Amino acid sequence: MKNIFRLFILFFCFDTAAYAANNNIFSGMPGYLVDTAHAWAGIYSEFGPGAQIATYINESRTNDIARYLDTISILGFNNTAMALFEVSSHIDRAFDVIDAPLVARRGLCTANLATCEYGRRTLVVDGHVSGTFSEYRAGQNGDFKTKNTGFAINAKSYFADGWLFGVEYTRTMTDTHDTRIYSDATGNSVTMFTQYLARSGLFWNVGINAGHTSWNIDKSIASISDDGTYDTNFYAGQTNFGIRMQRNRISVTPSVAVRYLRVSADEYIDAVAQQFDQWWYNSLTASVGLDLGFDFVGSDFVVRPSLHLGGRYDVISNGTDEMRVQLIDNQFYYVPIDTPHRAALDAGIGLDFFNQYFTAGLTYGFDMRSDYMSHTIMAKLKIAF
Repeated sequence: MKNIFRLFILFFCFDTAAYAANNNIFSGMPGYLVDTAHAWAGIYSEFGPGAQIATYINESRTNDIARYLDTISILGFNNTAMALFEVSSHIDRAFDVIDAPLVARRGLCTANLATCEYGRRTLVVDGHVSGTFSEYRAGQNGDFKTKNTGFAINAKSYFADGWLFGVEYTRTMTDTHDTRIYSDATGNSVTMFTQYLARSGLFWNVGINAGHTSWNIDKSIASISDDGTYDTNFYAGQTNFGIRMQRNRISVTPSVAVRYLRVSADEYIDAVAQQFDQWWYNSLTASVGLDLGFDFVGSDFVVRPSLHLGGRYDVISNGTDEMRVQLIDNQFYYVPIDTPHRAALDAGIGLDFFNQYFTAGLTYGFDMRSDYMSHTIMAKLKIAF
């Protein structure tokens, strides 16, 4: 009986030590990757979409620990932060149209009014092209670098004294580089907005947006294809309120804004039969900003350099905590939803040209959160008809 008890103790101690040694190889890696490794260690199928990668994992674990850990990191790459920041950047470009007050106030003009100015332009077509470079470094196997290009075009018209209504289409294209995986995304959205400018300089802008992003993910390992596609849908609303104060050639524009955003990601299955469950996230963000401008006035034009400073905070930031990933043979692991830090700072400089027929401008801005930085260059053109 004593011998049996000793054998049990020896077996238990050996098994515990082996387990501890096994987990020591994951030192410094996010905890959920340990679960990813254990889930894949349970795949014994010789056939099916996950069999080839399971064989590669088992061979790497025996022959090359560094390659094994790299494979686990790629299979379990957390792309949730990338999805959320891409949507947020798209919404920023869509709502650029309401970030500033109207350049000038125009009244309603109809033929039966004595004050009607015949030939007054009432329809405005406005658009911009942009390029953004972003980097995220959190050290939780979700780091990325992206480059984003896009454009937006809108049509708007004054429908009452000081009131304008418009509709905008926005498209963005995102590619990753220098990261664990390759991915690209195409986002499309429609925005409806209205702007009001009072004679005192007070302004109120409101916009609502709905859109869709299509993602292509490539996690191929050693010529073993592991790609997948999924979609995110998003809805957003924003309201801005402020006042533009003009003193001679200097303008000062303080403003506050509130934005609501909801993002949902569809369930999908990748090429090695990992099934990623759907998840969602929503936020309510309050922001403050200050814009400074100086007008250089010509004979029939104005050139305005400007400076922007701002900050914002996510009053609400919640949603799905973890995304369940199921493998063949009913193995599974959980990936945490990597949500943005709540506080952010932004700043920018711009140069705009105004005359009677069109407006053109060029701006540079940066956006910064903890572990995240993006730089945006945007060119814009507005034509009145």
